[in-house]
Amino acid sequence: MADPPQAPSTKELVHRIVERLRTAADMASAAEACAEAGHTEQALAMLREIEPPLYEVATLLNAASVLRDTHTR
Repeated sequence: MADPPQAPSTKELVHRIVERLRTAADMASAAEACAEAGHTEQALAMLREIEPPLYEVATLLNAASVLRDTHTR
């Protein structure tokens, strides 16, 4: 039987959070450039696509909080 997967370390969570925030920032920059070029509807559609990485960031931040609380007890 395989060993259960290990929970990610706090360092790994930080890496994942930063990665998703960078993705969201890149998407926002692309949407801004699109709006500046006059394609506002496309820019708004692009901005709506930012929600999934931001949701993942919130989830990962909650996981980091749980890990922190576990380590401080």
